[in-house]
Amino acid sequence: MQEKKRTRGDARRRTDRAHGWVLNHTALLLALLLAAGSATAADPERVEWSPDWPRVRSWEKLGLVPLGALSLVLAFGVQPPAEPRWRGGILFDDWLRGGLKGSTFSTQQTFGKLGDYLFFTSVPLPLIVDVGIVTLGVHGNSDVALQMLLIDLQALGMSGVVTLGAERLVGRQRPYASDCGADGQVRDSAGKPLYNHCHLPYDNESFFAGHPTTVTTMAGLTCAHHQHLPLYGGGVADLAPCLLMVGAAGLTGVSRIVADKHWASDVLVGWTVGALSGYVVPSLLHYGFTSHGSAAGALGNGTLVAAPIPLVYPGGAGLGIVGVL
Repeated sequence: MQEKKRTRGDARRRTDRAHGWVLNHTALLLALLLAAGSATAADPERVEWSPDWPRVRSWEKLGLVPLGALSLVLAFGVQPPAEPRWRGGILFDDWLRGGLKGSTFSTQQTFGKLGDYLFFTSVPLPLIVDVGIVTLGVHGNSDVALQMLLIDLQALGMSGVVTLGAERLVGRQRPYASDCGADGQVRDSAGKPLYNHCHLPYDNESFFAGHPTTVTTMAGLTCAHHQHLPLYGGGVADLAPCLLMVGAAGLTGVSRIVADKHWASDVLVGWTVGALSGYVVPSLLHYGFTSHGSAAGALGNGTLVAAPIPLVYPGGAGLGIVGVL
């Protein structure tokens, strides 16, 4: 009996450490991007496009067509490999899978549906609310709304092509497939059915994780827009949607591991690609990186910029600060 309790305690501690490792490293990565220096708006009290920010260029607008077309071709015209070209985990994959994977059907189902819900709501909501309702409706600025929309479509197109291309070409087997039975049902070590099923077209498109990539892309876009434009009046009000989307991106990635849909390395690459396409590229092409200005909700003193970040650790959560010189 004592041995069983000790085993359960060890498993619980491994799960806590795994949760803390994934969430805290994700929060730190995205917070560092958020805290980077930025160009300031022409008028910090008004939503308007600064003369210092390059508008979406003609070649960028024309590029939206091939990006959209290629995404459709990859999604509907190219089938994932019937046989896996890459099996198993790398680096920390097996350790994190052991700590985070849901052990029951209901747990995997709950997190599987949660990941889908975050994926299908995180893309349209910022477009509808920030671009349509707030910028176009409340502020009445069709020029800024158009620039934001084009930047959003460009970022989503880039991340979509890269993600779908990798999923179709790499052919990595999803983690649940290693526990697949002859009848296509995934079961645990005791033979109890789990949430996933095998022998399906998407069994071999684990690399890399599409849900976290897309949600992180929208999180990066939300942070970039609110960092430079006082859509909600500036300060904490504009920091809140950024942190909300960053949290959604982190939770989406964790949910895909708990549901046994992706390896942790799939999720980590997805977070990275999403941060690059959603935050770094729009900043490089449009908003810019300069030594003046600061992130939304950040505290500045000379060349030092400090921004708040959410922290999750075994047994609780809190708020920390990350600084960049």
